[in-house]
Amino acid sequence: MRRFMVLALLVIGALSVASVGTMSGRLPAQSHTVLIVEDLENNYNVSKKAVLMDMVLNQLAIEQLIAQYVEMLAYNNGLDPKDIYKAFDGDLGLAVWVDSEGTDRLVIVLGPTENPKALKAAIEKILPQLLPSEIELNIAVDQEYLFIGDIEQYAVTEKGFNLSLVTEGLTPGFAYFYSSVGDVVQKGSLWNEEGILIAEALSVPLSEETRERFSSALEGASVVELEAGYHLPLVSGFAKINDLSFLSDLNIEQLGLLPLELGELKIGTQDITEFSEEMTGEIMVDANISVDDIFASLMGSEGTTSGATDSVGYSYVLRAGYSGTLDDLKFRLEKADPDLKILVIENGLSIEDQYIWVSDGWLYVSSSNQVKITKELQEGAIVSDLEVYNELLKFSGSEGFARLFLDSGYILTGLMGVEIESGVLVNSQYVREIGGIRSTIVIK
Repeated sequence: MRRFMVLALLVIGALSVASVGTMSGRLPAQSHTVLIVEDLENNYNVSKKAVLMDMVLNQLAIEQLIAQYVEMLAYNNGLDPKDIYKAFDGDLGLAVWVDSEGTDRLVIVLGPTENPKALKAAIEKILPQLLPSEIELNIAVDQEYLFIGDIEQYAVTEKGFNLSLVTEGLTPGFAYFYSSVGDVVQKGSLWNEEGILIAEALSVPLSEETRERFSSALEGASVVELEAGYHLPLVSGFAKINDLSFLSDLNIEQLGLLPLELGELKIGTQDITEFSEEMTGEIMVDANISVDDIFASLMGSEGTTSGATDSVGYSYVLRAGYSGTLDDLKFRLEKADPDLKILVIENGLSIEDQYIWVSDGWLYVSSSNQVKITKELQEGAIVSDLEVYNELLKFSGSEGFARLFLDSGYILTGLMGVEIESGVLVNSQYVREIGGIRSTIVIK
């Protein structure tokens, strides 16, 4: 969940070292979690020039819908919408720290803005309508800045967060994130380059024991061979872990922002890490959605498929390098969950909505049977041959132990009726110098 929050917070946008430094000086010195975004409005306008951002926000009118909602809230509360938009005039700072009683405290800082008092009045009217009733946030104004959160505790805490903790080792950007909780420091930056939106995240272990575990499980692992095979056309993910037991021994949050939720992949009702002794550490995950059915859904008409999973034209397949047999797998599943209903079918097993089989050293877990998914894979794409994939790879680097590619152009082309090159690439690589993981998110 934290990794999702990191990504969501990073993709809001803004770059000016002086401005970022000014904001960090207003944040609590002992913060364990910090987000700084500079020049919100201008950097948002630059970021949405990326093809995917433009299609979602402009062509599909999501930005217009949000603007209409904001304006409705404003007019219903007797406000001028311009007073609300003042929140995006300047920078954003967010910090979480622990007070003297051991309680987490939060503050959000917005500014500089020309009329923070008007912004305060607008937020005081609207914010309670957007938050659960049990959440109470205080709001204060100081010169050109607006402060939201635990104002009383913020007023007495030492200010001046060390910006170098955030920026060291990162590509300069317009947004920075930092979190030091537990045994791993996580931080990231966000910037625009050649019409591409790029985020970088580092996960740096603090203890020698954790660094050694990262090294033994990840050093030298590469997905280069996995990307060269056939994959379903929409989403393709690959991972190579030297020792899968690493995932079950380690708190998965310590891995930072990874392309795949490796610790949450399931075989039947069991996590994939429960079978680490028989796994080679190679994992591929693919998914596809019928463009025809998406279009039909938007138009309010019937889709082209029928059935439970197929009603939305959705299919997926997990492939994991496997040295065991199907009987071994069935035995382990039954032992772990005696109440699990396992049907033996031709060439495999059926568990609820999953089809499971073993072929050529790979364990398959899929939404469809072996014949159907094999046909879909053969008609799919060789990811490493895709032009947009290779374009995005130039920004992330070709080395990595885990990678996820979303061919958003595949969906957008089907919906818009014209060829659109768009994609999202997430690449994670082990970095010996920091003993941890660098993940790069590239959006076109």
